Amino acid sequence: MKEVRHLQGRLYREYAQSVGLESHAQYMHGTPLRPVVPLDTAIDGVMIVGAYPSARFATIAGDRDVPVADNLGPFETERWFDGSRVREQPSAAELEELVLAPLELPRTLCWITDLVKVFLFKPGHRKKYERLGATVPAGYMREQFEELGERSLPWLEEEVAVARPRLLLTLGREVAGIVRGVKGDKARNRLLGAPVEPVRFGSVEVPTAHLAHPGILMRPTGKHWKRAHLEERVPLLRRFMRAEGLGRRSARRASPIWRTREQSHEDYVRRVCAWAPVDPTDWRFQSGNQAFRARSQWRPP
Repeated sequence: MKEVRHLQGRLYREYAQSVGLESHAQYMHGTPLRPVVPLDTAIDGVMIVGAYPSARFATIAGDRDVPVADNLGPFETERWFDGSRVREQPSAAELEELVLAPLELPRTLCWITDLVKVFLFKPGHRKKYERLGATVPAGYMREQFEELGERSLPWLEEEVAVARPRLLLTLGREVAGIVRGVKGDKARNRLLGAPVEPVRFGSVEVPTAHLAHPGILMRPTGKHWKRAHLEERVPLLRRFMRAEGLGRRSARRASPIWRTREQSHEDYVRRVCAWAPVDPTDWRFQSGNQAFRARSQWRPP
């Protein structure tokens, strides 16, 4: 845990300057634009690498989708009021629907990160800032992604060294191409159909698979990719994960409740009560299954 916190702190403080960006950049109105560090940091699990974080958007002076603040974390669930309506960050739901749920992979087994750790402004975002009299920080542009991605590889290698993943998944052809050193859209698209292969990250080799980005799969134009993803890529990865003992079954075996199944009923109840401060003589604890249900239904007073 100390190693993870140390890496998170270094990413937050040092990342921007290390890739040639202004280290104290700001959104309009002075909100800090900072590296979005990984929050889901499972060790010996599955690492998921996206492209770059999105942002919180607002409606300002009639302009919609104006970037105003960082996301809380990579692919995090967020809701906020943008000045005209309640919004929800879609990337978390897309990741859950198209990657985590099909693979039966809980977030608790994942290290979720982005290759580039900061939000990048697309041309449309920059035009809105210009209309509103605001300035986009130098270098924080979508067109710089390739260059910033290559400069970010040493940080990804550090994350791999700390996380020790047993499987690494990249999202989108751009990330796949940068990680594998492959140029050109056609060649990168072929990576999205490649089998799980060992890829070197610094001194470590990790079984790696490249997936289409969930945001692309959700678009009407992404139907072909979505079908291939669900019918070909997901079954391939599930077979690999079963062989490696990854997924919901392994998470269930690792949890305290499931480890106690073979222990005495008395010890089992004692452990459940440690999780939920309820009376162990309660009738609900007459069997293991009932105890488990009682724990699931318990809420703080």
